[in-house]
Formats: sequence, structure tokens, C-alpha cells
Amino acid sequence: MTGYIIAAVAAVVILGVLVFPMINKAQFKRLPFDQKVRILMKEAKGLVYFKNISEGTKGTLIYVKNKRKIYTFPWVLKDGAMLCTRKPLFEKWDYPEEMPEFSEEEKEQAINELNKYNQKNRIKILIDYDAKR
Repeated sequence: MTGYIIAAVAAVVILGVLVFPMINKAQFKRLPFDQKVRILMKEAKGLVYFKNISEGTKGTLIYVKNKRKIYTFPWVLKDGAMLCTRKPLFEKWDYPEEMPEFSEEEKEQAINELNKYNQKNRIKILIDYDAKR
């Protein structure tokens, strides 16, 4: 009897820890952008949040500010780093849909947060900051 209970508990733990997160990650990649935005806004921790969505040698680094504004950095993998392909930088937010413009303060904060992100992560995102002005 206790063998069945242990097997049931083990099955629940394996499903909860391994299987369900893999299913959720695969489903997230297939969602349209507006639904990804809603999920990211709920998932965001703190005032600044980064989410890297990789598709092999290309992907998108998503920057969420105050759980209200979203900016994307599309990238390609080059020489072991993520090279940002977005030009020009920091003109308008990608979300909300009205796409408000970046203020100078928001630009500086975004650059500082990207530098912090690069310090924490093994694979860096390379951005030509001179292209923003």
C-alpha cells in the first residue's frame, strides 16, 4: 500500500518539476506577441525585468519596465555574443500600443539596466549605443 503512495507522490513530483515547465515553455514560444506581453507583465518581478527568448542562433531579449512598458532587442548569435540587430535604438516603446517615445531619462536607465544584465549573464548582448543618437 505504501509503495503505491510513494509511486503516486514520485509521479506528481516528476510531472510538476520536469514535464509541465517544458510544456509551458513550448507553448509560450508559439503565442502571438500580444499574449506574450500579458504573460510577461504578470511574470515581471520588480521594476525592471528581462526575458530572453532564444530560437537557436537568433532570438529576442525583452525589457519590461514597471510592468507597463515593453521594449524588444532582436539579436543574432555572433562570436559567442548576442548582437542586437535593432536600428535605431530607443525611439519608441513596443508596448503599449500607442508606442510612446523614450525620454532621455528612460534611455539612460535602459542603458544602465542592459549593462547590469550583461554583468550578470554569461552570454552578453552587444549593442552599438552610438546608433541611438
